[in-house]
Amino acid sequence: MHYGGRVAHPRRPQMTALLDAIQQRYACHQFVVGQAVSANTLALLLEAGRLAPSAFGLEPWRFITVQDEAGRAAVARACYDQPTAATAAAFIVIVALVAALDPDSDYVRARLEAEARGQDLAPIDEAYRAFYCAESVGNWAQGQCNFAAAHMLLQAAHLGLGSCPIGGFDAENLASVLAVPPGETPALVIALGHCAQGAPQRIRKPPV
Repeated sequence: MHYGGRVAHPRRPQMTALLDAIQQRYACHQFVVGQAVSANTLALLLEAGRLAPSAFGLEPWRFITVQDEAGRAAVARACYDQPTAATAAAFIVIVALVAALDPDSDYVRARLEAEARGQDLAPIDEAYRAFYCAESVGNWAQGQCNFAAAHMLLQAAHLGLGSCPIGGFDAENLASVLAVPPGETPALVIALGHCAQGAPQRIRKPPV
């Protein structure tokens, strides 16, 4: 076990593919108009999000895809018509499930049973009930949605597709546009398309 310093590890060829996608990913701020995102590509992105980790295995999210012109325009307006949204060929909106996270809900029961994998459910149920009472579950659920977003953003980069996560939006307007029911709330919008701009210089803090 190592603390504090930086340890150099040999870079194995089979381990570079994911790191390459991470290095290639950047936030696209303007997309090429008229170049659609295929249904197969969207399906791959949704599968990447579905496989994301979550605390207690609760997967407190669902995904809404928006491809049609009228729907994209409405989502863009909810995102204040920023260029990224206004030029996107498609959107994936990640919606946080909040009301469903009540410890006594059928949803939680089913997810905890899956997480228990046939073992005694009581310990994980007890732990979740204590967590639920101590935390702001709405904020927590929205934060969990970032795990799914990260998976989808990296999958998009791996496919050579441009993407940009959008956190600046009118939540009430967006929920209305997407007919999101009470008890759920939009957590993040992912704009997708073929980027009209080259990758900017990557600026990051140096390794510690």
